[in-house]
Amino acid sequence: CECSAFSPDGQFFVTGSVDGFIEVWDMETGKLRKDLQYQADDKFMMHKTPVISCSFSRDGDYLATGSQDGRVKVWKIRTGQCMRKLEGAHSQGVTSLMFAKDPMHLVTCSYDNLIRKQGLKSGRMLNELRGHSSYVNHATYTHDFARIVSGSSDGTVKVWDAKTGD
Repeated sequence: CECSAFSPDGQFFVTGSVDGFIEVWDMETGKLRKDLQYQADDKFMMHKTPVISCSFSRDGDYLATGSQDGRVKVWKIRTGQCMRKLEGAHSQGVTSLMFAKDPMHLVTCSYDNLIRKQGLKSGRMLNELRGHSSYVNHATYTHDFARIVSGSSDGTVKVWDAKTGD
């Protein structure tokens, strides 16, 4: 397991693995959830390279996953349908991602030293935050979604204005 996440309501526990599979688990039994038709049919959500980050939307309906090759995918968790692919989200592995207050925007960060705000409707990068000199290990919104806080292997933590990127 490379990454894991609980849905906000605790209904879903998801893991991403080195083989590219994204699986939803039953916390009672420790087995795959077979009440999700796509998993019962062995049609799993997946990437072509290791899945190294995952995060749920606030409403728990969507799951964003990031892979070692810099791609991001957004899934509808109940159906397993891929709703959006961001092929060039980053040039290297996506180390973390988080939905904004609304599920149409994501903040992502990467081994490429960058933090990016992604638009899921347009499928485009909306803003790029530069300032770290090494891998950005994690980026998260503050509780009010006004700022983004990032931590890097360069030994720094930075606070950014979520709207302007300053």
